[in-house]
Amino acid sequence: MPSAAELRTLLDEARAALAAGEGAEAERRAKAVSAIVRAERDVAEFVAECQAKAQEEDADAIRAELRSRFRRLAEAEIAGASDEALERIAAEPGLA
Repeated sequence: MPSAAELRTLLDEARAALAAGEGAEAERRAKAVSAIVRAERDVAEFVAECQAKAQEEDADAIRAELRSRFRRLAEAEIAGASDEALERIAAEPGLA
């Protein structure tokens, strides 16, 4: 995104065009600055939403993995698995 100073310069140029009697050019320049700011804001919101969704999906995946692992541990315990077998299940890779 252009810096605030760059946007200010663009707006100053629009004001100068207006002062010079170039109303249409001033409006065109001001609308361009406004469009840039809106587009940058929209992109920032989109990125934030994508990041939030990714974090939510990660949390859902972790919960699913935990439920699966707990189920396997319970089934192994009920089946009389050895402590070593239970430790292997508990130590499986996959949780973040």
